[in-house]
Order: sequence, then structure tokens, then C-alpha cells
Amino acid sequence: MNVTPRLRGPARLMFGNPVSLGYLALVLAAALFAVVDLAFVQHEDASFSGVWVALLTAPTVFPLWLAGDALWGGAGSPQCYLILTLVAAALVNALLLGVIHRALRGRPVRRGTVVSGGWHTQRHGEH
Repeated sequence: MNVTPRLRGPARLMFGNPVSLGYLALVLAAALFAVVDLAFVQHEDASFSGVWVALLTAPTVFPLWLAGDALWGGAGSPQCYLILTLVAAALVNALLLGVIHRALRGRPVRRGTVVSGGWHTQRHGEH
């Protein structure tokens, strides 16, 4: 069973159009800003730089976080789960943006071969 053809379509929707790529670049920029702010900037109080990543991945990230709270109960979900849900939510949102972009653009019209007097004019020109 070859999995690659099944992943090719969703991958094109996530990474093959300018809308999804722009969204993913924006999420990546917000994530890098949060990491740099967390690692290199001293704060007296908590920094809210990570909130931008959560807001950019909304509304998809919230059900995933609620599922994590249901799985781990009162202990809270681990940090790696929170990061993975941000990545998953960004990819799902990019996929949905790709679907919307394709729907708004419409399907390209495929030109068939034009037959004129029995000749296929695609390679031979008009006869």
C-alpha cells in the first residue's frame, strides 16, 4: 500500500498555495518571536508573547487543548502536548485555507484536443 499519493493532495493544499504559505509563515514568525522572547528577554512578570501563536491557530487549537485537559485531568497536559497541538492546529488551518483558496479560484479549465477535419490540431496546427 503506497501512502504517498494519499498525502500528496493534502500537502498541496497546505503548502502549495500562497494563502496557506503566508499563514504558515505568520505562525512561524510568531512562534520564533515567542521563543526568542522566552529565551533571551528578562521579564518581571510573565510574557504574553506565546499568546499570538495561540490566537493565530484559533479556533482549531482550543478543542485540542480541551481534549488534553480531559485526557490528563487536573494534572494538566504536558508542555510537549501543547506545542504539538499548536503545530497540528496550524497545519489544519493551513489545509482549510488551501481548500477555501482552491474553491474561490475554481478549477482550471482543461483544454481538450481540437479536432478539425479529422486532424488533431494540438501538434499539427490548423489544416
